Amino acid sequence: MKMKNLLIIALAILLFGSTVSYAQGTNVVTLNVNTNDINGDNVLDECSFTWEDPDGNIIPSGSGPELEDWLITIDLNSDIEWRGISSSEDNKIVNIIHIKHESGTPIFNGKTLKGDRNPNGEKVRGKPNKKTNDEEGGDFKYNIKFKVKGVRGTFNIDPKIKVE
Repeated sequence: MKMKNLLIIALAILLFGSTVSYAQGTNVVTLNVNTNDINGDNVLDECSFTWEDPDGNIIPSGSGPELEDWLITIDLNSDIEWRGISSSEDNKIVNIIHIKHESGTPIFNGKTLKGDRNPNGEKVRGKPNKKTNDEEGGDFKYNIKFKVKGVRGTFNIDPKIKVE
């Protein structure tokens, strides 16, 4: 009987530990691209973001000029992953090439985060190593560089992250 109780307690600890790490888990930022119509002149109009936080809440952005000021707030102990998807019927592959610091607090030690080179849709992952603060220029403004397979050129959007 004691062994069974110990197993139940151990299982409860494992489940509780999983819940805690999930809450501090991965933020997924998806760049939704109208791959059928995007070109160098209409990037902000043909893209939008969705952010899924570690608790499963999904926060969408709008499109147009507001993409440059779109802000997400993440926990210092969480990870972040950027991925791109097509929002068009042509369903072309969207590759996130890199995430590069533009201004504000350098939350990734000033490093440029590079894509994972997955041919089915390149992603970028990172883990912030410091909180953002106004003394260092405020929220982390970054350049997300991406390309669409079969569409000429690369594209850029500059959203923001706040780390608490």
